[in-house]
Amino acid sequence: MRRVARPGGTAAMSTWAAEHPLGLFGPMTEAMQETGLAEPFPGAFDAGSYCLSVADLADLLQAAGFRDVAVQTVELDATWPTAEAATSPLLGTPYGPQVSALPDDARRQLLARFAGKLGDSAAGVTVRTVSNIARGTK
Repeated sequence: MRRVARPGGTAAMSTWAAEHPLGLFGPMTEAMQETGLAEPFPGAFDAGSYCLSVADLADLLQAAGFRDVAVQTVELDATWPTAEAATSPLLGTPYGPQVSALPDDARRQLLARFAGKLGDSAAGVTVRTVSNIARGTK
């Protein structure tokens, strides 16, 4: 990013916050592992491969030569009317094609296991995602 930024330009990036649970992806990957689904690519189920701490993200930008680096932690709640509805984002992830290709019974079992990890209430299901958002100037 630094290489293509103009002098004085700002670059921004966001990662899931390593200091917090992985939002919807934590229960999602747990359910896939528990049902014996293979990783669609190496490290797909390793949460550490898509999370960075505030310090690590700041260090990364500084090591790349950015200055005035700032990192902010932001929380976002997503709410669905039911746990079953909350499982639908799975099909829009890199896991989607593999899940869609499962036999109907296996797919239903996976989605039920995933939904069970989310809980359910009359008020729906709310999942908090926490991201570390960084910016730096070239």
